[in-house]
Amino acid sequence: MGMRYELGYKNKSRSLIVRSAAAQLRAKGVEAVRLADMMRAAGMTNGGFYKHFDSKDEIVAEAIGCALAEVADQLLSKVQGLPRGKALRAVIEFYLSEEHLRHPERGCAIAALGSELARMSLNMKRRVSGALQAYEERLLYLMPGDSDLQRRTAFLVLFSSMAGCLTAARAEVDDQKRRSILTAGLAFFARAFCRTDSGVLQESWQRTKKHS
Repeated sequence: MGMRYELGYKNKSRSLIVRSAAAQLRAKGVEAVRLADMMRAAGMTNGGFYKHFDSKDEIVAEAIGCALAEVADQLLSKVQGLPRGKALRAVIEFYLSEEHLRHPERGCAIAALGSELARMSLNMKRRVSGALQAYEERLLYLMPGDSDLQRRTAFLVLFSSMAGCLTAARAEVDDQKRRSILTAGLAFFARAFCRTDSGVLQESWQRTKKHS
């Protein structure tokens, strides 16, 4: 009985550390957040870290997976019951909203950590790749296209482009410029991806077919 309680306690503590780390990493970046910061945010002491994790790389990889799962949960909760076209429009509207811009700590890890993810070691990229794949799989059904290849192409282009757009808006100090970036991005992506007869997507898919 005692052993079962201890296992449950450790799992609960580990989950709390990971969720806290996921918020901190998105808010401040991987390099800026120390192990002591992660433990303090979870209300625990430094000494407890190695009861749960072997290294900072381990918790960073797990926290990025947690962050991606959290934002997928957010997006899917906003589109429940909507037809696919309207659901995708709602996803784009949230992703490029001022709320998402102002709160990186609970938003998309790709937008918050994109440049750091690109500079990670090959080993770390491999650790994170499963979480990125899971993120794609959960949202793939929203993408336009008649085939799995078309939907995956649309997902990769849309979400990487929206992440870049959001990052550019966050880099601006002028509120009006930030809003202009978000508004222009929203209009462009909705026009390009929320209509199945979009010329932009059709041309891309035709080129893909020619080279497949």
